[in-house]
Amino acid sequence: MLQAALNGSRTPEEHPAIPQTPDELANAARGAVDAGADLVHVHAYTAGVETLAAEAVAQAIEAIRAACPGTPISFTT
Repeated sequence: MLQAALNGSRTPEEHPAIPQTPDELANAARGAVDAGADLVHVHAYTAGVETLAAEAVAQAIEAIRAACPGTPISFTT
């Protein structure tokens, strides 16, 4: 099983292509799955700050599920 970690606790200053928004995470997940990933691991963000807030996590999950139906999603804990 191949897991793709899409962002982690990184900032755009560290790399401008780090996905943070739900749409960015969905696009990155789709690319990872297309490249062979079996599941994706992500960190949710709100206004550039990492969060475990339910709304931010739900928005990310919904976007990734729409882009990659059936792909398991792992969130940081």
